[in-house]
Amino acid sequence: MIDPMDQGTYVRLDALRVGIVDDSAYFRKLAETMLGAFGVRVILQAATEAEALSMVMTQSPDVLLLDWNLGTAGNGAALLDLLRRHPDERVSTLAVVMVTAYADKRRMLSAVELGANDVLVKPLSARRLYERLAELSSARQLYARRGNRLVPAVPPAKVIHDGPSEIIRVRSHFLSKPTH
Repeated sequence: MIDPMDQGTYVRLDALRVGIVDDSAYFRKLAETMLGAFGVRVILQAATEAEALSMVMTQSPDVLLLDWNLGTAGNGAALLDLLRRHPDERVSTLAVVMVTAYADKRRMLSAVELGANDVLVKPLSARRLYERLAELSSARQLYARRGNRLVPAVPPAKVIHDGPSEIIRVRSHFLSKPTH
């Protein structure tokens, strides 16, 4: 586990393949710039739900940064649900970080329930993005079957919004539910 208080902690991300799914070209470019600064060499991009599914199936990213609302280009939550229900475990266990401009508790809990490995709130903090990618690439992710969907066995314990004064902590109530 990466200790964010330890200023000396550094995890190499150059072998990581990261997919960015967002209908905003501006956001994709911003995320691409951050990822490049972290040393990520393979950065894949998609603007629509259909492009994202094709990217996942053909280019096999290790981590997907997935926008919750893809506007007229699709629905990030629906894509996450589709990925978690996919019969191919390489797809259903893909690490997915949901990215959203909305920091409401309902949306955060919904993302966790759908199987997000983590949730980041826009505007995207480079530090938080690095910490999440470092954690996802450093620790083996375990998944449990919940209904017909694979979800992280230990969902994110907190969701942090880097806004001016707002910190949202979402303690997952899904840990106590039995898995099938």
